[in-house]
Parts: sequence; structure tokens; C-alpha cells
Amino acid sequence: MRLTDHVTLVAGGAYGFDLSDPLDCHVYLVRGARHSVLVDAGAGRSAESIVRAVRATGADPGRLLLTHGHADHAGGAAALAERLPGLRVLAGAEATGWIAAGDEAGVSLDRGKASGYYPADYSFAPCPQVEALADGEEIDLGGGVVLRAVATPGHADGHLCFHLRAPGHRALFSGAEPARLPGSRVRGQSEQAGGARRGRAVPRPPRGLARAGRAPSGGRPRHPRPRAAAEEHDMTPRDSA
Repeated sequence: MRLTDHVTLVAGGAYGFDLSDPLDCHVYLVRGARHSVLVDAGAGRSAESIVRAVRATGADPGRLLLTHGHADHAGGAAALAERLPGLRVLAGAEATGWIAAGDEAGVSLDRGKASGYYPADYSFAPCPQVEALADGEEIDLGGGVVLRAVATPGHADGHLCFHLRAPGHRALFSGAEPARLPGSRVRGQSEQAGGARRGRAVPRPPRGLARAGRAPSGGRPRHPRPRAAAEEHDMTPRDSA
């Protein structure tokens, strides 16, 4: 689903447009004149469909940027790296050890399973090639399209937001609410039981954020659909096609 000239939604689960596996967060493809990247990886069970969606755009992403280590965002990193040769996987330094080892306690997947959110047979595949990305680092995709890593610990240790500057618009991919919620475990990652609020890419913080955190209570909270990163250009998707 193309959101702007530079941003395409290539996956999203039960709290979005049901484009991919129900556990997936929103997964974005961001393209510039020379390079492209993926933002977040989903849970891993829909890696093939994500790769097909990426290939359909003609893009060949060189990097996967993970906002944080929770399974719905980083669980698919290993599968995507396997299917996209040469893909570099980048995350906040505090999260790289858990992602590299597939440490289910470190990413609080144990709590997610205990709550019933993740099925008992779900596993977090280790992604040993993950590299640390520092606060303030920029990735120039060409043609005026630049992503900047912004450290935002709160929802999870090692949490990064990615601020997009592109011709005509800006957006922030936060991956989740960068704040502690009841029942979360910030040191060692938080993974709240209950519903989810999936990603939105909206213009110029603080007007909006690309969210994919957990709600503090059970059930499926009501929330807006994903919106285009260039809302001011009336590019908001209005249906699920």
C-alpha cells in the first residue's frame, strides 16, 4: 500500500489492514533516489509475503531498521535477512544482544506467551548479524530522503524512533508509544499483555507518531488506521484495498 512517494506499507497485522500475519506490526518500505530501507520486520511468520511486496515495488532494501526488540517488530529480522541477501539489520545498542540471541526472556516474549497474546509454539529466531545503531545516526537514501535515528527509551530498552525528512513532508516512525505502560518491563524490554496499537506514519511530531505498542488492558483497543506520512498532501488511505 503506497502511502507517499517515498513510503509504502508492505505488511501489517490484525490491528491494521490485515495485510500479513495477525501478529505483525506495520512494516514500512522507505525509498530514496539511490537506496531503500525497511522499518521493522514483523513477527516473522509472513516474511515471504513481505519480500514479495517489497519486490513488487522494484526496491532492493539494503538495511532493516528495527525500532525495538519486541517480537512483533523484530521477530522477523532473521527471516528477512535470509531472504534479502546483503540486508544489514540495525537496532538500538541495548537491544542487539537479545535480538542476536533470540532471547525470549530479554524481549519479554515469555510474558507475551503467558498473557496469551503470542501462541505457545511461537519462537523468536536469533538474528546474530544485527548491528548497533547510535542516536543521531543518519541514513541518506538519496534525493533528499534522509532517516535519522532518535533514541527514545521508555517503551523498551534500546528503543529508537526514525525521523524521515523527504521533499515535501516529514514523518516519525516511532514503532511504539515511547513510554512505560502498566505491566511493562522497561529494563529488559516491555511486552504488555492485552491489545495492540499498530503503526501510523504521520507528519511532523508532535502531531502524530507511527505507533505499535501494547495497550495496558486486554482486548482490541480502537485506534486510527495508518495514515500517510504526507497528510498535508491529502494522501491518506481511505480503504483497505
